[in-house]
Amino acid sequence: MASWDRVQADVDGYILSYSSAEGSSDEVRVGADSTTYQLTGLTPGVMYKVYIWAIKGSRSSRKAATETETEIDAPKNLKAVDVKRDSAALTWKPPQAHIDGYILSYRPEDGSMETVEKNFVAGDTRVSLSGLDMGKKYMLFLKGNAILGLCSRSSLSFPYGLYTDHEEGKNMKSGVYTIYVANDRNKPMQVYCDMTTDGGGWLVFQRRNTGKLDFMKRWRQYMQGFGELTEEFWLGLENLNVLTNTSTKYEVRFDLGLGSEHAYAVYDDFKIGSAKQKFKLTIGNYQGNAGDAMTYHQGRPFTTIDSDNDIALGNCAFTHRGAWWYKNCHLANLNGKFEDNRHSMGVNWEPWKGHLMSLDFTEIKIRPVNTASRKKRSLKRREAA
Repeated sequence: MASWDRVQADVDGYILSYSSAEGSSDEVRVGADSTTYQLTGLTPGVMYKVYIWAIKGSRSSRKAATETETEIDAPKNLKAVDVKRDSAALTWKPPQAHIDGYILSYRPEDGSMETVEKNFVAGDTRVSLSGLDMGKKYMLFLKGNAILGLCSRSSLSFPYGLYTDHEEGKNMKSGVYTIYVANDRNKPMQVYCDMTTDGGGWLVFQRRNTGKLDFMKRWRQYMQGFGELTEEFWLGLENLNVLTNTSTKYEVRFDLGLGSEHAYAVYDDFKIGSAKQKFKLTIGNYQGNAGDAMTYHQGRPFTTIDSDNDIALGNCAFTHRGAWWYKNCHLANLNGKFEDNRHSMGVNWEPWKGHLMSLDFTEIKIRPVNTASRKKRSLKRREAA
């Protein structure tokens, strides 16, 4: 659904044009009183560029533009075939969208055993299951993944032995999930997924909201991660390095709060270097309402109280009570001491609240560029490039 604000001028109508990254395009005319239009016939899992402009006779306004990525569709016609006493085969039709693989989960309906998960490559449409308990009814869930290892999935479920059509899975809720980096089932990772902020699909790697957890920790702890995913935590520099060093480009979002006030900053690129590089920060272009604090930290290695990699005379982690990609020393100090309003000691985001006010809420999260936020975003007024 595309939506927009009507222009103030008296016009004959609007032209809505949309084209896909694959090259397909279409153009429709809508009435002057319209503010929405349902785009139909789109290909699942594809990025679209949408333009709209007003017309009056032979005259046209400037164009407004936005991007949206369609949801991936679910696998279809999942069936159990060749059912035997302790085994069965499953077949299905692949989704239209380009996917990277499938995750199949199954368990007895009576809950007598834990869920078993298996992964398969994108080309698979038939798999065999063995070691099933004779006479038991199984619940199976088949999920197609467009971006492996992230908080974004299209899923369906299938009750074993019932040959019925399937429904696409409901939208995932925010919470803790197990992901598999590069679809490697030997590398499970527990993460917290934010499925609501700006369209969802965010993998959260830091949260501060109570001050109960001390973030002034050593190098090894920051490498490995600490805390509880549903409370305050740091996911770990090693995990961030693995997640962000793929062919997928990530954006990063900083959600900030102080009392009833909230602000955010988004950067269109985010990558963390290896341990050998001291987890060097790569960060992209800024947008948001919190002000740009992170460009100052571009290219900096990470510093903790026992690993000084900044350019200041002293150890910034020690003098500013935290750990960060310090330079000399910081404009952002989101791992600083909670509720410490001494200069530069607290949880600071200098462009928003300065160095003398410690924030009481932070979340840092990543997702692939051009994902969920484009799906529900109204058309932004901007001159087309």
